[in-house]
Amino acid sequence: MNGWPKLELQPLGPLWLEVLVLGVTLAAFLYAVSATRFQPMKIRVLSGFLRALLLGAGYFLLHHPTLTRSVIQQQESRLAVLVDRSGSMGAEVEGGESRYQKAFGVLDQMRTANVPMDVFEFDHTVSEPLGAELNPRRLSGNKTDFYNSLSQFLSNHSDYTGLMVLSDGHDLGKFSQMSVEDTRLWLERLNAPPINTVLIGDQLQGPEVAIHSIDAPAFSFVRAPLNIRATIIVRNLDGFQTQVQLLDGDQIIQIKDLVLDEQGFGTVEFQFYPEQQGEHLYTILVPPHHLEANTENNRQQVLVDIGRDKISVLHIAGSITWDLQGLRAMFERDPLVDLTAFYIMRTREHIQIGTDNRSIPHDEMALVPFPTEEIFDRQLFGFDVVVFQDFDAGNYFSDSYQARRLMRKIKEFVTEHHGGFIAIGGPRTAGGPSLGLTPLAEILPAIPPNYRTPYNEETLIPQFTEYGKKHPMLRLFNPELQKFKGSMAGVSLHQSGRMLIRDKNGKPLLAAMEPGNGRTLFLNSSSSWKWRRDALASGQTGDNYYDFWEQALKWVIQDPALNQVRVTATKTASNPLGLNVELLMRSRDYEPAESVAATLEIKPLDGRSEPVSLPFTTDYSGRAEIQYAADRPGYFQVSIPESPWSELSRPATVFLGGSQDELRNLDLVPETLQRLASFSGGKFQSETSSFNHRAVAQATPESKHIIETRRLKLRNWIWSLPILLAIAGLEWAVRRSSQLA
Repeated sequence: MNGWPKLELQPLGPLWLEVLVLGVTLAAFLYAVSATRFQPMKIRVLSGFLRALLLGAGYFLLHHPTLTRSVIQQQESRLAVLVDRSGSMGAEVEGGESRYQKAFGVLDQMRTANVPMDVFEFDHTVSEPLGAELNPRRLSGNKTDFYNSLSQFLSNHSDYTGLMVLSDGHDLGKFSQMSVEDTRLWLERLNAPPINTVLIGDQLQGPEVAIHSIDAPAFSFVRAPLNIRATIIVRNLDGFQTQVQLLDGDQIIQIKDLVLDEQGFGTVEFQFYPEQQGEHLYTILVPPHHLEANTENNRQQVLVDIGRDKISVLHIAGSITWDLQGLRAMFERDPLVDLTAFYIMRTREHIQIGTDNRSIPHDEMALVPFPTEEIFDRQLFGFDVVVFQDFDAGNYFSDSYQARRLMRKIKEFVTEHHGGFIAIGGPRTAGGPSLGLTPLAEILPAIPPNYRTPYNEETLIPQFTEYGKKHPMLRLFNPELQKFKGSMAGVSLHQSGRMLIRDKNGKPLLAAMEPGNGRTLFLNSSSSWKWRRDALASGQTGDNYYDFWEQALKWVIQDPALNQVRVTATKTASNPLGLNVELLMRSRDYEPAESVAATLEIKPLDGRSEPVSLPFTTDYSGRAEIQYAADRPGYFQVSIPESPWSELSRPATVFLGGSQDELRNLDLVPETLQRLASFSGGKFQSETSSFNHRAVAQATPESKHIIETRRLKLRNWIWSLPILLAIAGLEWAVRRSSQLA
């Protein structure tokens, strides 16, 4: 059919030009009226009318008036169905299937009812049409972005007369943050057709306790505060009180009381200090109520990658020596080391009568006594490594009870809190109360005797043990240049200690141990500073000294780069469900595990499917690479189950999928879909209720399709000039009749 003609006008230019032309036109009209003020009223009115007509026509023609006339015909209804394929659609619903699978069940009902439709999928972008085969595909796990996906779709597909969106309502884009007015303007700008929305998922009406959302960083640091905040929603349980647990694996980290507001929401915030580097999968758990029908949403997980910002070192020495100055210089040159040091310590006995018949001069005393309580009671667990360098430990505590209690604190720091401890034996260690009589003897790899022992100044040529030959701590160690010029006598190897370097008689010079969750190191000499001096004297750089201590620090803090077996799992943005696993396998003595056949186990941590075992064989250097593709987004643990590799490796935890945020909030959000439908003229309905899919589809209105638009510019019209000339001639005749022309 033909549309009615419409008039289009163009502006003259800027506003000031428009005002200026209008003012000139009005001034000309007023002058014309004033010029006929002495004539009869009939002549004045007729002349003024004709001149107003001329001036108005001129002002009108300056705006390029154009008449448009469109030829329009009705367009058949076309329905597009957009199915949410984001990560949250992988959540389970009643019956064991996912929300994504349930959305395709809705499509099957519509197809059975012979509803004509084109089906697309969306997350933060929109896919190509799915075609005739409407089967569930593999979820990418990407985030949901209604604003970006709908803007993209309506910009590229303007021929659809109606849309239907099947989603759980989650949105991580701009749409959920938009105001009501911004939403209305956005849909008008896109010329959006009616959008019918269907909420996919189970809306439980009975008692319910659910984790609504989790706010946590993706990255944090060892021994730095980590904050995880969880929002809990409770429905239809008046007076409900409970506690929320935070777990790392099976270990409970913290428990918080849940306090609800009037709307049934409660927020708990956990703050703690991670002690171990690597990927940590934290679990938020709300114990279920006995009346709940669904307990799947009482537990949510979040993956945080814990890195290392600084290596916090507590360095304690009994006096200033060349060895102390060399080690301190090494700590200060390393930008990763945050050093806290105490040297030349004194006690009341030193000031009064000295100890062990030794009188310590005042110029060798610190300005303040050693703050034993502050360091070992309050601040100890904030360090990564404790270093005792030629430390006469027993003389710096008020009594033997305090000494044993605070030494037990260091043992707890190592065995339970993944701490590192390095003991360097020297003359003061040998001549003072023995560390072998303290609780530290249980974690030292080499134990001093229970009595005062001599410190022999003879030079010893170090010899590698089988364990020390391949150890990364000794990768640049040169026995010819790095000799031991002095050592404690009577030192014995702990039954769980591993000797790295010994003398010709088998006495331990360097030993390592892994007690509990931590690591310890014992160097039986205070002469390591000479390694760099001797190297420089022979014309070399002396970097072997720095490398030894840098590697020693990395080993005691359990840097993953120095583990015998490394499992490195990475994914790419182009394939968020794909996983590349690189393995480096070495024996307990750091020998490359050549041509070893083993199995890599990839275990889904949601418990919804069985672990996958992938066989592999290492090459000559103990390396192997494996590729894996997951069926759906989620958290996975990658490990080697066979012994001894399981004891020598740390399992890797990864999230496969485009957006971890999608799985931090699995509660349905109907408000998003309700707002989208109401501002576009569509309808909102829950999939769980009786919903007539065909009726909603047929309610999509037909649209008008413009076939042709015809334009007539009045300024170029052939009759425009004759009409204006006729009006001007008539006006001149009127003035002539009154003898004005």
